[in-house]
Amino acid sequence: MTDKTLDASKKGEALIVAMIEKMAGINKSRKNFMIKIFMLFMGLRGRYNFLNMARYGGYSEQSYRNNFQKRFDFMTFNSMLIKDNCSWHLVNAFDPSYIPKSGKQTEHLGKFWSGCSGKALKGLEIGGFGVVDVDNNTAMSLEAVQTPSVPELRGKGMSLVNHYSSLVLERKDVLQGLSPYLVVDGYFAKKEFVHPILAQTKLHLVCKLRRDANLCYIYRGGQTGKRGRPKTLDGKINMAQIDKRRIRLCFEDDTVKVYQGVVYSKSLKRKIKLSYLERWEKGKYTGQYAVLFSTDLELEGGLIYRYYKCRFQIEFLFRDAKQFTGLAQCQARSEDKMHFHFNTSLTTVSIAKAAYYLDDGEKGGQSFSMSNVKTLHLNKIIADRIFSNLGLDLSCNKIRRIYRDALWLGKIAC
Repeated sequence: MTDKTLDASKKGEALIVAMIEKMAGINKSRKNFMIKIFMLFMGLRGRYNFLNMARYGGYSEQSYRNNFQKRFDFMTFNSMLIKDNCSWHLVNAFDPSYIPKSGKQTEHLGKFWSGCSGKALKGLEIGGFGVVDVDNNTAMSLEAVQTPSVPELRGKGMSLVNHYSSLVLERKDVLQGLSPYLVVDGYFAKKEFVHPILAQTKLHLVCKLRRDANLCYIYRGGQTGKRGRPKTLDGKINMAQIDKRRIRLCFEDDTVKVYQGVVYSKSLKRKIKLSYLERWEKGKYTGQYAVLFSTDLELEGGLIYRYYKCRFQIEFLFRDAKQFTGLAQCQARSEDKMHFHFNTSLTTVSIAKAAYYLDDGEKGGQSFSMSNVKTLHLNKIIADRIFSNLGLDLSCNKIRRIYRDALWLGKIAC
């Protein structure tokens, strides 16, 4: 992030206004609230509850409660934000994230898997849809949807995997309009998730398999002409020692060698494009390997590796939202208010990336810092109050320079 603009914080607000103005069916009052809530979430100090929002924002505590109850089309807002600010090279990503929460009246409260703790904990879970800009190596939020508890799903005759696949199917039009690929982690390498998506959408999956996955080589030889089913498979693949005459090298660098080939997956009951990764260090094979795949048989193995590697950017999106924009601090208990809070938190991080990272054509490998954005906007809230009360004229170059320096007070060099 640079100090080239006299008031860098105006970039974020201008971006929000531009997106809001493109959306239909929103009255002026709602537009003003959405602009102010996104700006507030960028700089709020302390807990992200309604009382603290009233302390720093321009609305009363009850006004925040009432507005959080109203629906907002975050999927449309974020889609426009992505199309206007990201590169053409995009992949969709989906990943659940655990949210700590208590309270007997909280909707969908249950036990969900926490990756940080390595066990199931009481709380909430959101299924986060995002888009990864492959060229800029960063993730933008699309929408976060709360996951019902396991007893609730059982009452509907659904499993957790069925629920996840239904979320993708409901949003297939938007996802297909952004990218033909959906990247998910190894948990989703299940027939119950893969088959519905391939059957009902135009999306292809990029995913990871277990190291001991049951895969078979495809038989390429001639048929005997005898009675019976023609031979289609040619033996099980030894994952620790693949046949490099049939699974061939397609990409390599100092740390990894990638081999590709079309194989048959017993668990998925279909042909897949295998991307087999070997880890190398100082010119020697370490013995470590990973097994990736895509349902697109034409996708190059090196791209499968690149897409799955950049999938982790959605984890950084969740991390920034939890650390800086209050993703895990929702005070409300109703589903509508929590949905609004979760999506406002994640969308705020995306707006910050669009305004302060993707918009900077001379970033030259410079990393994105949500901490700096938070510092800037918190300083702006305080500086605006002080300069306004003192009646200082910001048209004066000297005062404007002091104001700009105050905004970047405490900035981390990055």
